[in-house]
Amino acid sequence: KLTTTMPSKGYSTIPQDEDTVHPPLPTSKTFRTIIGTSSILLLLAFLTTSSYNPTSLPTLGSESKSLFDEYDRFIFEDYDERPPHSNFLPGVAGVYGKPVWTFYVNRGQSISSFGTSTKDFPLLEFNPANKAYQSTALGFRTFFNVTGREELSVPFEEGGKRVMYVGSNELEITDENNDIKTSVKYFTLPEEEFSALVRRVTVENVGEEEMEIQIFDGLARMEPAGGMLDGQMKNMGRTLEGWMGVYHGSEDLTMPFYKLSTQPSDTAQVKVQVEGHYCLSFVEEAEGPSTLLPIVYDTDKIFGSDTSLMKPKGLQGKSVEDILNMKQSGAAKTSSAFAAVSKRTLKPGQNFTITSYYGKAKHIDRLKSIASVITSPKYTSKKFTRARTMIDEITSSVSTITSNGLFNGHIKQMFLDNALRGGVPMILGDTEGDRPMRPDVDEDDKLKVYHTFSRIHGDLERDYNAFSIDETFFSQGPGNYRDVAQNRRMDVMFQPRMGGFDVRQFLSFIQADGYEPLTVEAVTFKVASGAGSLAEWAVGKGDGFKGPREALKAIFEGGSLRPGQLFQLMEDQEIKLKPGVSKQQFIDKFASQSTMAY
Repeated sequence: KLTTTMPSKGYSTIPQDEDTVHPPLPTSKTFRTIIGTSSILLLLAFLTTSSYNPTSLPTLGSESKSLFDEYDRFIFEDYDERPPHSNFLPGVAGVYGKPVWTFYVNRGQSISSFGTSTKDFPLLEFNPANKAYQSTALGFRTFFNVTGREELSVPFEEGGKRVMYVGSNELEITDENNDIKTSVKYFTLPEEEFSALVRRVTVENVGEEEMEIQIFDGLARMEPAGGMLDGQMKNMGRTLEGWMGVYHGSEDLTMPFYKLSTQPSDTAQVKVQVEGHYCLSFVEEAEGPSTLLPIVYDTDKIFGSDTSLMKPKGLQGKSVEDILNMKQSGAAKTSSAFAAVSKRTLKPGQNFTITSYYGKAKHIDRLKSIASVITSPKYTSKKFTRARTMIDEITSSVSTITSNGLFNGHIKQMFLDNALRGGVPMILGDTEGDRPMRPDVDEDDKLKVYHTFSRIHGDLERDYNAFSIDETFFSQGPGNYRDVAQNRRMDVMFQPRMGGFDVRQFLSFIQADGYEPLTVEAVTFKVASGAGSLAEWAVGKGDGFKGPREALKAIFEGGSLRPGQLFQLMEDQEIKLKPGVSKQQFIDKFASQSTMAY
């Protein structure tokens, strides 16, 4: 059985409903799967004649075991005993979100590196695959101190049963040992004004007796913000530590802020570092807001004399309170980020969840507002659900239903891969104008095309690729010419209103010598006329020196912009849209009054 959904109209637009819970994603309102006639015949022949079911794997017994769980996540049992492999989260935070890049391997607690923009701005240092397989086990760590036990319990390192669950936009690993089951979920924070990798650690008592437990959970190494650091960390890391420091957004050590004092560049100018990385952790509460946990940032307090960071010698014979009462130092050294959980009692079958946000903030003063958002009731659960549905929406244009579930998932994953390389086309501008028919981009200069989510496909195995993902709304980055060209070949089928945009764009790249450029970047927009009236419509009549209207007008007149750059400049200058004007309305108005350049 093969079922495909076909379009009811010859066009598609971005939803404009202002009451929608989530901002619009660049997918069609109507879904379709485009499969050639010959491919359908071959597929039907295979599905009706083959007895092989690739969604199951044979086991040593007569039963078979599913490859996927109820959430369509791939199940990878005993993952750390298998041959090493690497993977990554998509790095998609939605149209109105700010992404982080995240790589993982099947070793330790999986996350090998993550950061913002490029590999030059890591929170956990980027390493190619061969080194990641060796060092990942020294990244995220968890230490349990159970009352009555002489030794600390260390999940994902000692004996026990371990399973990895790989989803389209999430990763989960589990460990069961010493009567404790530890589940760790990772996902990119979607549709928020700040970026973060979210880590949720659920600790459950699977034994038959009550236990009293203390926990340290987090990163053994937390890299600071301070410019393009990847090369310097690898070649002059010891010297770089001289600029490192941990600052605090509060006096109770719950809001550490990791940054260099100044950017370490060999120039006559000194640039004070303002942006920083943060770690905010809390135990999720069933009702009411959660309370931030104190963070142990002094690596020596956890690992003591063990500079290899393998054994937590500093914790031996000490309680959480003992460690927190010690004076910590984060100056001129590489620091840690461990959330400290004081004694909690778990009866058999009981559990609790430690949630940590690792991200980047423009200023240390932003930490309190970020903390108030993420600790609100059910916030993390809602964002986790949204991270799942968001990817489903992006791939819904190729929703395919056959008797072969593995084939269905393969189609979605291939479409997502194409979207990450070539970008997902959005129609911006006057999409709903008062016209008898809906024209396409070729027929109406008030309509524009913008590709989101594209980037060079850098990963741990392709360590030579210098990927870049803007840490802005409408995030995207430059892509290799060949990748972009081949992965946009079906754009007009899924977004008919874009017309001949792709053809015109790639024809414009042909050079006099016959060569094409190595990389392709996103188009830019420049307000053609009426910058003042557009600014007044967006922010109101507020005037005066550096007032919002004049500041926005100056941005419009300052040159060509991409949508993400426009929103970022407005954030940097604290320019806010007036009530009644949504982000989507604003960017559509901006695009409709702008000229577009390839």
